[in-house]
Amino acid sequence: AVVSRRVREAVVSTQSTGDLKTKSKQLGISDMVEFKLGIPFTELHSILEDSLIGLHTMWNEHFGIGVVEFMAAGLVTLAHKSGGPKMDIVVEGTGFLAETAEEYSKQMERIFGMGEAELIRMREKGREHVRREFSDEAFRDSFVAHCKEHVDLDLREIEYISEMEDE
Repeated sequence: AVVSRRVREAVVSTQSTGDLKTKSKQLGISDMVEFKLGIPFTELHSILEDSLIGLHTMWNEHFGIGVVEFMAAGLVTLAHKSGGPKMDIVVEGTGFLAETAEEYSKQMERIFGMGEAELIRMREKGREHVRREFSDEAFRDSFVAHCKEHVDLDLREIEYISEMEDE
């Protein structure tokens, strides 16, 4: 889910979308919620640029690529306090974690109350964290370092292959 000053939902599952549409009507907020399915990347990019919060509620997700994508897009991340987001992704100053509906609500209120300078710092810190820990380059460097521990690698060959892929 992506949250801007207006609430927006980006949902993949059509079943969960139907459930959420019904729930939004029951809560009287259906005029504040948009459901987008199978949208082109350019439209998703536009939504992310216009949004403030990347809301991730999945319990005990093993990694959390959606959380990484939110941070890379510069959103303030609010993720479930479990699994990958808790263990590896959301670190101090890059976003917030919550478990209960009350905690999510309090964290959203906190985010909406942050000043512009504080929001910019958090967004930049999140983007930098993603570049440093989860980029293709970070993966390659970590992979090569771990392989070197077990295999005699000729790094020149790996660098040559990497340069060819960049072309």
